[in-house]
Amino acid sequence: MRSSIRYIILPALVALVIFYVTCIVNVDSIPVPKKVLHYDKLAHFLMFFTLSAAIYFDYYWLHKRKPNKYRLLFFGLIIPVIYGGLIEIVQEHFFSRSGDWYDFYADALGSLTATVILFIFIRMRRKQ
Repeated sequence: MRSSIRYIILPALVALVIFYVTCIVNVDSIPVPKKVLHYDKLAHFLMFFTLSAAIYFDYYWLHKRKPNKYRLLFFGLIIPVIYGGLIEIVQEHFFSRSGDWYDFYADALGSLTATVILFIFIRMRRKQ
C-alpha cells in the first residue's frame, strides 16, 4: 500500500496546480500572449495532457509495465475529463471566472491526446 501512495503524488500535484491556475488565480493577472489565438484553450489542453500523462506514467510503472487497459483508460482518461468538467462547473462560483464548454473540450482533447500517445507507445513496446 505504501509503495502505491508514491505513484499518486505526481498526478495529485498536477491536479492541484490545475485547480489553482483555473480557479484561484485572477484572470487579469495572467499575461496574455498577443500572437497566440485562444491561448487559454491551449493552456487547458496542455494542463490536461500533462495530468493524463502523469497518471499514465505512474500507473504504467506501478503495474510493472503490464497495466490493465480498462483501468488505465478509467484513471487516465475518464477521471481527468470528469475533473475538467467539475472545474468548469466550480468556476461559475469564483468571482473572476466562468465555466466554458470550449475549455472543457480542450481539457478532454488534451487527455485524449495523451491516451492516444500512450497506446502508440505500448504497441511499439510490444513489437520490440
